[in-house]
Amino acid sequence: SQCAPRRDQYQRQRHAEQRRATLTSAGLALIAALLSVSLSLVLIAARRALALRRRAGSAMSLLEHAADTGAGFVLVVPPIVLGAGWFLALRNITDVFAVAPVMVVAVNAVMAMPFAIRAIRPAYDAASERHERLCLALGISGWTRLSLIDWPSLRRPLATGFAFAMALSLGDLGVIALFGSDSVQTLPYLLLARMGSYRTADAAGLALLLGLVCLMLVVVADGLGREARA
Repeated sequence: SQCAPRRDQYQRQRHAEQRRATLTSAGLALIAALLSVSLSLVLIAARRALALRRRAGSAMSLLEHAADTGAGFVLVVPPIVLGAGWFLALRNITDVFAVAPVMVVAVNAVMAMPFAIRAIRPAYDAASERHERLCLALGISGWTRLSLIDWPSLRRPLATGFAFAMALSLGDLGVIALFGSDSVQTLPYLLLARMGSYRTADAAGLALLLGLVCLMLVVVADGLGREARA
């Protein structure tokens, strides 16, 4: 009879931890995906502007080459290595666990950029080829051009890149394994904790939930990508 209240309390605590980890994962993944897509769009636009300037007569610059291939270099370094480097750099400056959300968002956003760029760049280049002369003739540039001219062509590729970036951020364990704590827990971190304490049933449920969410995002991204190519 005394075990029942304790069991109920444990169940409530476990469900509360799962809800908190789910909300934390969703929030961090959402911010990381938005940041990744925004940075990718800025990098693609800068590369396109440099390419148009080179077409006008100047030679390909080092800056254009870096904008063209630089984002892919992040795939050479695993997220756990980036997280470990920032952990060692920040441990004598500030409380590394206090900046955990910032580090998780920043590293996941950068790691997802190559995939977002691959989804967005073809549509952006095609839209630029179609509308470049018209925009130059009318003096349309910046945010006005993006919202009025390029947005219909970029809407689905941006959604594809966003879905891929969010799926990658949701499933990442590299950074949160170093910066995670009782106050900042994501679903992968909670899954690791459950496995470490031999709660295999809880770990299996969390793995199923995480896998289903990531699978849904990948399917959505793949569907949007096919419609954009069509």
